[in-house]
Amino acid sequence: MCKKLIATHPYFVVIILHEYIRNLFPHDPHIKFKIKNPIKRINLLQNQLIHICQDLANLGHYNIKFENLKEVELKTKTGGVYAKLWKIFSEKENLKAKNYIKERFKNFSNINVNSFFKVKKIIDVGCGGGRYSFALKQLGGQKVYGVDFSDDGIKLAKKNYKLKNLIFRKQDVLNLNFKSNSFDFVYCNGVAHHTTNYKKVIKEIVRICKPGCYVWLYLYGRGGIYWSARREMNKLMKKIPQEYSQKVLDMIGMPSNRYIFMDNWYVPRETHCSLKEVLTTLKKLRVTNIQRMKVGRKTDLEYGLKNYKNGNKIWGEGEMRLLIKK
Repeated sequence: MCKKLIATHPYFVVIILHEYIRNLFPHDPHIKFKIKNPIKRINLLQNQLIHICQDLANLGHYNIKFENLKEVELKTKTGGVYAKLWKIFSEKENLKAKNYIKERFKNFSNINVNSFFKVKKIIDVGCGGGRYSFALKQLGGQKVYGVDFSDDGIKLAKKNYKLKNLIFRKQDVLNLNFKSNSFDFVYCNGVAHHTTNYKKVIKEIVRICKPGCYVWLYLYGRGGIYWSARREMNKLMKKIPQEYSQKVLDMIGMPSNRYIFMDNWYVPRETHCSLKEVLTTLKKLRVTNIQRMKVGRKTDLEYGLKNYKNGNKIWGEGEMRLLIKK
């Protein structure tokens, strides 16, 4: 139904799918859910949105031509998509990255988050605009490298984060130009699933990590309504230019730090990974220990899987936030 509406009422499609995907999370920090049970909430919402789509089909519309903009958008690579999102982050939001990392690492009992990063040679693989590289340096990293294939990302990182021993370089994360066993800590957060071969990225980040040291890896899972919806929206929303959708979301008052929608809608590739395959890949690399974060925030899929019966029907395997010891 949304596919048909794109030609006549694209602005409503943006609003409808924004409403749908935000309801697929266990919790929304900006708009409280009136129905707490996620299965009941999603079933009711689906019916409501179907009726809205049916009504919208009867409304008049103007002839909106996306041809020129759409051509640009379909050719946009991953770095270009994210560059638009990195630029809208405020300085305050960027500074929150340090607290985000500390919050995640407190889930692991064997890690002292106050001392773990200190005096370490660290690499942020797929650093984007550099905010997590900067955070890792703030947390005590002795020398921090941020690498990304996006020219826009590296340019933005160099402009915004100027610290001694914080180094940004353009590199292909599938073929990292570093010697094996080079880093005390390797951070790869939400990157590998946007490449053409996430297993090769895993091999690379383990390769450059020193024996006895750790790798942080965050990957998308698969299964359930949530991941199925993301897959279909990723196909559908590319028919509407990214700039157009962003303007609609801005007009309805969506905070600038909520890029989860644009992330899914416009990234050229989004692989939903199998936990079994990821663990098999890691075990072949002879890592000594793999820990999966299970608690998370209320907005994390892990929270939903833990706190709601039959949560796997919605969130499948959830997300994979792994701390790996080489």
